[in-house]
Amino acid sequence: MTRNYKRDYIAKHRKIKDKLIDLSKTSSHACFNVARLASDLKMDIRTVRAHLKIMELDAMGVFVDDEQKQFCTKEGISLLANTLRAHEKSNE
Repeated sequence: MTRNYKRDYIAKHRKIKDKLIDLSKTSSHACFNVARLASDLKMDIRTVRAHLKIMELDAMGVFVDDEQKQFCTKEGISLLANTLRAHEKSNE
């Protein structure tokens, strides 16, 4: 891997990761559409999906469908679990 390629790869990875962190903090959604994420970042969807697969291995989040169209962050899953707990308690 050449130095420029490696630097570009790391920059893309960081950009995707930062966008996910930002979305997790500012959005009430637990999961994010990969195509929309790619569009917002002006990146190819295959590139974004490849980086998200790496993030999945690093336990930053998970794909929730076989087609890998939706990615849920760890924070988003926690938010969803807390919402479900609150809803469950209000129904008791």
